[in-house]
Amino acid sequence: MADKVKTGRYYQTLYRFDDQSGAYLIEVSLDDYDEVYDDWDPSPFKKRDIEDEFNDFIVDSSGDIPLRMDVQIVLHLPEGKRSAEKETILVSAYRYFYGYIVQRMRKDLDNQRVKAFSYLFFSLIFMSIGYFFTVEGRSMFLTVLHEGILIGGWVFLWEFITTLFISGRDKVKEFKLFQRLLNADVKFVYHE
Repeated sequence: MADKVKTGRYYQTLYRFDDQSGAYLIEVSLDDYDEVYDDWDPSPFKKRDIEDEFNDFIVDSSGDIPLRMDVQIVLHLPEGKRSAEKETILVSAYRYFYGYIVQRMRKDLDNQRVKAFSYLFFSLIFMSIGYFFTVEGRSMFLTVLHEGILIGGWVFLWEFITTLFISGRDKVKEFKLFQRLLNADVKFVYHE
């Protein structure tokens, strides 16, 4: 197992690969369809929230598997619980839940990009003022003001870089993870 962890392919030992679908299987054993839903959510079934424990398990499992790989959610249920109607409702609730998260994250990413480019705009303004408007023989106050404007320009430039490329990278990765969950096939397997 230690060798697998070192190579970064430990997920291959934890999750089965389905050759037919070309996806890694995230398998969940349930006693009933209702175990997927949040007990406290009174919404209609197709808009009900997903149970936190179920969501945490799915998200953590998906996080183990590289984003370039597809995943498939496999729900194992007792044969006596088989219901095509409940399957349809559960898949609808699943898509609604993760669709809402993806929409919210997309909006946050868009807001982050707008904020980053506003930092770039202010950086360019401050640096332009600092570099192009210099006055010879100025007072101590104007010298401090000039240096402050230049430093402000560099600070805004740094904020642009960190917002877009450093902290933004983790958010984009999380967005892709949830988008993959939204697009994942949900399969039902029944056992005696």
